[in-house]
Amino acid sequence: MCCAVFADGTRAISGSEDNTLKVWDLSTGDVIHTLQGHTQMVMCCAVFADGTRAISGSFDNTLKVWDLSTGEVIYTLQGHTYSVLCCAIFADADGMRAISGSKDNTLKVWDLSTGEVIHTLQGHTGIVRCCAVFADGTRAISGSSDYTLKVWDLSTGKVIHTLQGHTDIVWCCAVFADGTRAISGSEDSTLKVWDLSTGE
Repeated sequence: MCCAVFADGTRAISGSEDNTLKVWDLSTGDVIHTLQGHTQMVMCCAVFADGTRAISGSFDNTLKVWDLSTGEVIYTLQGHTYSVLCCAIFADADGMRAISGSKDNTLKVWDLSTGEVIHTLQGHTGIVRCCAVFADGTRAISGSSDYTLKVWDLSTGKVIHTLQGHTDIVWCCAVFADGTRAISGSEDSTLKVWDLSTGE
């Protein structure tokens, strides 16, 4: 259901319908760890930049932060009321954070030092299908079954722009490295590139 590569390119992580994640040695193809703890399928995963930890989101409504040296759970992040479909890791001035999007139509911003919710981002009227964080950690973008994308201020939890133009579910999104533009893909068979200074 998901996969991510470590920053050094030596390992990868994958999440599956069998409720587990696996960490892989990319030079040999061998499994290093099988991460067990979710009770339903794993929908998203991401690796910390230093390769020591990972995060995953599941149909069991939770996220888990994993210690990749041991394969054990550090935190279970609870707060969503429905399946978690997307997640990303970022850093701000106060430390490591995560963002997650859910079938409950919300996103949540998490403090990864405590496992607590910092903000619940409310505004979408449909399932949140995708999310991405700007390189500077100040903003995020999300795409939804409500056919829109939203750009969020992560310090306040407020919407900066609602990007309207797709005519069906938005399944994927990404932000350009300089933070000036974003791209989205939709079930309407189009991709759109957005000017994030205007929302057009």
